[in-house]
Amino acid sequence: YAGFLTVMNEEFYIHLLIQNGKASKKVTLRGCKKLFNVLEPEIKTLEKHLNQCSTAVDMLREIHNQLECLMNTVGLNKQGTLSTEYSILFEQLQDCGWDKVQYVSPDFDVINLITIDDMNREHILKVWIPEKFPNEILRYECDMPQEFTYKWLPGDTLSNLFAAFQEKVNMFIEFWNNMDEIDNQTWVIEPENPNRKECKRRIALASGVSLLLVINPLLPTSIPTCNYLGPERIVEPIREKFNKNIRLWSEYDSLLTNLRQVLEVEFPSPTTAAKEEFCLECGICYSHLYNNAVPEINCDNSNCNQAFHRECLYEYIRMLPDVRSSFNKLFGKCPYCETPLWCMIP
Repeated sequence: YAGFLTVMNEEFYIHLLIQNGKASKKVTLRGCKKLFNVLEPEIKTLEKHLNQCSTAVDMLREIHNQLECLMNTVGLNKQGTLSTEYSILFEQLQDCGWDKVQYVSPDFDVINLITIDDMNREHILKVWIPEKFPNEILRYECDMPQEFTYKWLPGDTLSNLFAAFQEKVNMFIEFWNNMDEIDNQTWVIEPENPNRKECKRRIALASGVSLLLVINPLLPTSIPTCNYLGPERIVEPIREKFNKNIRLWSEYDSLLTNLRQVLEVEFPSPTTAAKEEFCLECGICYSHLYNNAVPEINCDNSNCNQAFHRECLYEYIRMLPDVRSSFNKLFGKCPYCETPLWCMIP
């Protein structure tokens, strides 16, 4: 059980952990600082009584009675009056709506607020509550394709912050719709587990050939930045087709619909191909991922087509006895077929 218990007009956050063993059960009581400030004189006795209770309702009743008894006899605690310690925070959370409160830490120093958009996607705003709330600037974080900023002024409210967050979420609904369509209907090589702030997608075109997209989150159906990765003899015709058909691009259509029309391709998807067909291993380190990067450079020899991580190829070429350099490039040979290869110097 996790929730709030009201005693003598005071709100206490309580979290009961009940572990049922074969021979006995163990009850652990957690909660806000205010709870333990009041219960401190009788906490050990209370925990014994809780382990003797048969239901959660009985446990809550026991906690309620103990709090009421101590508040009547002790009155003020070491932190000052109970009535003012959390009242402002409770009021502001209530203004946000308790259905929007996804998580509250036991000490009330971290709160997660949640909003759900029209496509049933959840968006979390994580807020760190400072000691002098609301008269001290608070920290927050969320997954947004652009930075979410809010100027917190002394005396400001969580509901104002949350309203600004919801407004920002609504700005990117179309962006997330387009990204979800790409994620669901193509093979995304990287990132493997994209979050809501990612504006890049590298999607498979064929074995050893992929398209890296950089999407404008404010204009998601506009023409994205495109970088074609793979052997140049395969990539060049794709690039030419894109340039030839670019006039067909319509911002009224989705990003994926436009890409299919302009490139004249049907992208491999989870229903038509296995992802392993596109997750090539590097010919130097023999792995797909290296420092969170996938192989980006291919040998241009059609009989070889070996893929390499950019970093692996750089380290290999720079150790060759006949390596040549020109400006910011290193020139060497493929370790498999000795076809000339080059890579950028980091």
